[in-house]
Amino acid sequence: MRKDIRTLFLSLFIILLMTGCAAKQTQPKKAKEYTSAELKLDGLFLDASTQKQLGNLDKAIELYDQVLSIDPNYAAAYFDKASVMYNKKNSQKAVELTQKAIELQPNNIWYRLQLGEIYLNMSDYDNAAKVLEALIIINPNEIEYYQQLVQVYSLQPNEDKMLKTFDRMEKKWGISEDAIMIKFRYFMDNKNYDKAEQEINKLQTSSPSQKSYLAILAEINMNKKNYPKALEYYKKIEQIDPYDPYINVSLANYYLVQEKRPETYFHLEKAFANKELDYQTKMQVLITIYGKTVDVDEQEFQRFFSLLQSLAVLYPEEKIVWELLSTCYMKENQFEQTVKAIRKAIAIGDNSKPKQPSPYDLYQNLLYAQSTLNQVDTLILDAKKTIELFPEQPLPYLFLGVNHLVKEEYIQAQKALENGLSLVVEDKILQEDFYANLGEVHYRLNEKEKAYTYFDKALKINPKNYLTL
Repeated sequence: MRKDIRTLFLSLFIILLMTGCAAKQTQPKKAKEYTSAELKLDGLFLDASTQKQLGNLDKAIELYDQVLSIDPNYAAAYFDKASVMYNKKNSQKAVELTQKAIELQPNNIWYRLQLGEIYLNMSDYDNAAKVLEALIIINPNEIEYYQQLVQVYSLQPNEDKMLKTFDRMEKKWGISEDAIMIKFRYFMDNKNYDKAEQEINKLQTSSPSQKSYLAILAEINMNKKNYPKALEYYKKIEQIDPYDPYINVSLANYYLVQEKRPETYFHLEKAFANKELDYQTKMQVLITIYGKTVDVDEQEFQRFFSLLQSLAVLYPEEKIVWELLSTCYMKENQFEQTVKAIRKAIAIGDNSKPKQPSPYDLYQNLLYAQSTLNQVDTLILDAKKTIELFPEQPLPYLFLGVNHLVKEEYIQAQKALENGLSLVVEDKILQEDFYANLGEVHYRLNEKEKAYTYFDKALKINPKNYLTL
């Protein structure tokens, strides 16, 4: 919040500087005749300002001091020197110098804005508030001063003065959505939901069909756990606009917090069917609601699966949809569909600009799914492709070797299995598979001594490996 306040001070400084310049341009005055001494002094001041802009801060201070030794009432020199001291992290000196500039020119708003910024940097909110109150006296019609003052009082914290400042704004400008929303956020942050609701009701009363106000009122009552009242507001939104893209997401959340999962799913179906609701929101909602339950609750898995299938119809070129679908198909032992979904995901990634590389797990699942379908030649091709992409992963070598073995291509099988075995690190189950299959390869090659050596290694890991026995 302090960063926002400092930004607003800077913005006000720039806006008012531009306004001041414009005023000078539109209201020309009779040119002042300068003496040679005044011109020399102004030239010295400009030299100091130039050194400041160049970053030569010590030299700038020296020149500002020369200006002030000649004219102790040169307000701009105090002001500029203060900014140099501020940059040199001497905030207290910067305050003193800026205050001196203000004493010389009390109505100079830029001097006061700089002083306010310094106080904020020092977290001196009491004095920052005094600066803003003084600015309001100088220019009582500048609404930004009041808005800034509200934030400073919230940092003190001084709720009474903050709310009174809001009252001053309402009396001067009437009910303002910006002011109401600032109060609303303040009350929400402090969990004062009743007062937050009162503020939004001011807006909703004047605009009873404004969906955004109804949605906020529903949210407030959700926080208050006043679920019947929240539902009333959601139903009003639905009556005003049955095709509102977010209403069914809100209703899904309404039932979710009450652990009514069937009703949650019902409204998610309606939300996902709404083409006005964007893909990113749908995916975020899907993962948020089902991320923790999809692997432990069969009914929740089926709901997740169904919603994902609907997304695949609406967004057939979204890679993540097909990746997630492939895991669902695999869990259901629908291996042909698994292969199709994985191939679709990989194709989308390969054809994207820029290309979206697919993770190793996706290729691994492709090989597992294909191994159940007896697609030996296709599996060999995909295993080679996977090895090309992920040469450090041992499992694709196992698939490649086993399928060469099935085709009685023993030399190719041996090479693949030996290469894969060299990559295995501390995975005894995987080592066992490599040893057993290498034993089978050498047995088929009539190299029985080597075969039994590998069989023994497999049995050493797992004495109950009945296939090897």
